[in-house]
Amino acid sequence: MTPPASAPRPIPRFSDVSELLAALRQLPPERTALTFYQGRNLAGRLRYGELLAGVDRFTRRLRDDLGVRPGDCVAVLSPNRLEVPALLLAAMRLGAAIVPLNPTTLPADWDYILAHSEARLIFGVRELLARLVRRPDQVCAFEDEPAPTPAPADLPRQDPVSPIGSLAETMAIVLYTSGTTGNPKGVALGQSSLLANAWSLAVNFGFREETQFAVLPLYHAHALGFGLMTTLTTGGHLVFTDRFDPFSWAEVLRAESVTLTSVVPTLLTPLLQMGVRRDRIPTLRAVLVSSAPLSVALARAFETKTSIPLVQGWGLSEYTNFACCLSPDLPDDERRRLLTGDELTSIGSPLPGTEVRVVGPDGETASAEQRGELQIRGHSTMLAYFRDAAATTAAMTEDGWLRTGDEGFFRLAGDEPVFFITGRIKEIIIRDGDKLSPLAIERRILADLPELEGRLVVLGFPHEVHGEEIGVYIEGDEIGEELAARLTKTASDMPADARPKVILHGAAPIPRTHTGKIQRRKLHPTFAPFGNCRGALRIVRV
Repeated sequence: MTPPASAPRPIPRFSDVSELLAALRQLPPERTALTFYQGRNLAGRLRYGELLAGVDRFTRRLRDDLGVRPGDCVAVLSPNRLEVPALLLAAMRLGAAIVPLNPTTLPADWDYILAHSEARLIFGVRELLARLVRRPDQVCAFEDEPAPTPAPADLPRQDPVSPIGSLAETMAIVLYTSGTTGNPKGVALGQSSLLANAWSLAVNFGFREETQFAVLPLYHAHALGFGLMTTLTTGGHLVFTDRFDPFSWAEVLRAESVTLTSVVPTLLTPLLQMGVRRDRIPTLRAVLVSSAPLSVALARAFETKTSIPLVQGWGLSEYTNFACCLSPDLPDDERRRLLTGDELTSIGSPLPGTEVRVVGPDGETASAEQRGELQIRGHSTMLAYFRDAAATTAAMTEDGWLRTGDEGFFRLAGDEPVFFITGRIKEIIIRDGDKLSPLAIERRILADLPELEGRLVVLGFPHEVHGEEIGVYIEGDEIGEELAARLTKTASDMPADARPKVILHGAAPIPRTHTGKIQRRKLHPTFAPFGNCRGALRIVRV
């Protein structure tokens, strides 16, 4: 039966990057693909024809000049810039894997990743490449590459590169996790997994030639998957920037008529401080929040003051990007109820092609409201931990479920399960055998002291008597007598077994990953002097 003329076209699915590029060659070459900003300044645009010409140019450069072959690893050390997407697509088209390096980490981290991945060449910007200690055989600066040229009017509709067979299960990218304990692990993702995750996100958000805005770096799965790959697979327009700038955020969204954007929770506070409002960004449908816990208080404050709808997503690099997400097309009262109607913000339901279950300590699948480990199975699962068979085996069950290390539960909303995260299993505080959630304790403190949002973290630290003790760190050199008194009162009102025993404050920032995820274990040395503390609550400046 022929669908009505008004029915939207189905969102296409691609098995590998060669299929994606072939589809992009059928688009109008003058359609805008990428727009790049440096702060509030427009730094350049690429139409689809120009992007494809750039991919062809990088393909020849990698294959003919640099000798890249299927299975090679190509490292990239660069902040966001207009050339990066073309390089990524060209390497994947040749069956090579991209290894992104985080420019904000230490050179020692780069050295480890370059050695572990055995990257045979690296592209980057001169300033960062000069800081490398371990240098691959070939080091290429973007500044030395030929400047992009306009696409020829007769850009070939057929791929000028001879196909090398299906690349669906070929490794596309190796994302090294932040390594809060020990060396980082490399998550190897296949081309089909990368494209499948983009497809499922596009379905969830109803993408049709959407204009997105990405403020996160393309070396992170969030911006790579939700920003770049969903844009390309739906023929959309990606606006991206060299950094997050709260002063120009709304200005860029207005100028480019952005419909969707994504941030990590820590970026909501500066946007609130800038007084952003939906009536000044009329095209914006919603803001996706992910990569770190979103508190109900912050979500409620943001929506109340800005009238901009939030949706929350959840996933992990080992599942390419996202596994669950709220839909912006939910009725507004239902979306708000799931996001801010309880103590926890919901991460929504599994995306198309994804299964999520909760497994209790006994290994049995949990029922609604029962807490346990969230596990994922589906088309976006990683190939493996790169060159780490033992870690891969530990992360996967025999029947293909990925152990996430996140604790949570689900409820039924109609016939649909909606999930909630209660914390990281490894971060659960075990005091005298009792298990306590640091996030629950944080929520209790912030209910009384909301001004500490974003500046406070609860953790368990090693203790000689209790195994672990409950500690609080507040980012701030001085807290004052009035705040100290309120903290003491809040702590005394809490149950004795969940009451913080040490509150430290200081100028040192809370340790976070580049996406704002708190690294609680890195605060253990700060609490080491209190490993045998007893008695009343202590509030100490460090």
